[in-house]
Amino acid sequence: MKRDRSTLAAYCQSYGRWVEAEQKLRETPALLKMPSGYVQQNPWLTISSKQLELMHKYMGELGLSPVARTRVDVRRTGQPSKFAGLLGPKPWESRPADAYLRPR
Repeated sequence: MKRDRSTLAAYCQSYGRWVEAEQKLRETPALLKMPSGYVQQNPWLTISSKQLELMHKYMGELGLSPVARTRVDVRRTGQPSKFAGLLGPKPWESRPADAYLRPR
């Protein structure tokens, strides 16, 4: 539980930094001309990209993405889900797999 709390806190911190970086990017150009004459990528663009990467990582750990949700299982061992059977029997569980391989 504590691990989830710290992961959620880290996600929120990344989100806040990403929002700040995006606001700064609206105020400044993506490329900056330095006093030496070189053109450089705006540092806020780097910060924004890094925070998006971190948010994506934390979303997976928290089960917030569609793929991650398929791996989330919070049931205790031996206890069926309260949603078990909600959609009726699964056809692949009620018949052996060989029934699907026979020509019709």
